[in-house]
Amino acid sequence: MSDHLLVETLRERDPGAPPAVYDAHAEGLYAYCWFQLRGRDAAQVALRDTFIVAEAHIGKLREPERFGPWLYAIARLECGRRMPPRHRAPDMPVASHDQEDVDQRITAWQAVLALPPLSREMLELHVRRQLSVSDLATVFGVSPGDVQAALDGAYGELEAALTAEVLANEGPYGCAERALLLRERRGDPTDDISKRLMEHARKCSACGALRPRTVSADTVYGLLPDALPAPEMRLRVMSCFLDPELVGYRLFVATRVTEFRSDGFPVQTAFGRPGRAARQGRRWRFRRTRKASKDEEGAAKLYAQVGRASAVLLVVALLFASGVASMYVVGTQREDRDEHAGPRPTAIPGISQRP
Repeated sequence: MSDHLLVETLRERDPGAPPAVYDAHAEGLYAYCWFQLRGRDAAQVALRDTFIVAEAHIGKLREPERFGPWLYAIARLECGRRMPPRHRAPDMPVASHDQEDVDQRITAWQAVLALPPLSREMLELHVRRQLSVSDLATVFGVSPGDVQAALDGAYGELEAALTAEVLANEGPYGCAERALLLRERRGDPTDDISKRLMEHARKCSACGALRPRTVSADTVYGLLPDALPAPEMRLRVMSCFLDPELVGYRLFVATRVTEFRSDGFPVQTAFGRPGRAARQGRRWRFRRTRKASKDEEGAAKLYAQVGRASAVLLVVALLFASGVASMYVVGTQREDRDEHAGPRPTAIPGISQRP
């Protein structure tokens, strides 16, 4: 089924739509979630919540042909809620002893893990998930030129990280400066040290002989593990749409995503942008920053005013709930129990089975 038909069936609340979307997109989305989170359980939860948000907000997507990138934009937000520490080991083997290129696979994994989070993620989306520059620009909410500049920088960082990993595998012997840099790198293979090792290898004949001559992102990422969803995961994820007891959970997940652009793509908030900017609570920017528009500034002020007003109303409600509110509760009923604001996840009666 094409993405256009998948979008139509989701909008029509067809009971067969979520399983069809799972069959078409779960494999790539799950592999991306695992790459980001390095844990199968966390990746399963992120995948499930991605489908919940997509089912609830499908009406916002303006171009059905961009359904795939739209799902990755949602998955990026869901992964951003549970990003692991950089040093957390993956819960599945990076390589196995029966593989002839086991050393190369381990080296590739260590090099990719040493990349800045954004560079690592963008190469994953571009190289293995096959998102074009235009798709990436839509996912991140920036211009294609910004994306291309970020990708160019990521390729250079990958070359430096791979060179540093090769020199680290060689050890400190044979070059005093390499030994000093490797000692500094021990336990914290940052991008800065990788670049310094790269620059050193260009000047040092001993280390230059070890430096890889050509670095292909396709080759390096092709050596990384690619997590596949277990056969039983389909039931676990889809049962969330079948179990009426989980309607409340689906509503909770769907309403966590509140900001969408005019094209229907979710706004990538700070927690969904891994790295230094996310830790400091600031909005992440590409190297080419852009000034916020007057509309964005006005919207920010409006949100702040609404937040302050909501806080005041909440205090008033709490103070008078036991008295004034009781006069209105007795003998009153809602005229329309189905009327509510926000997304409306579907509930299909079925066998109760929590994912």
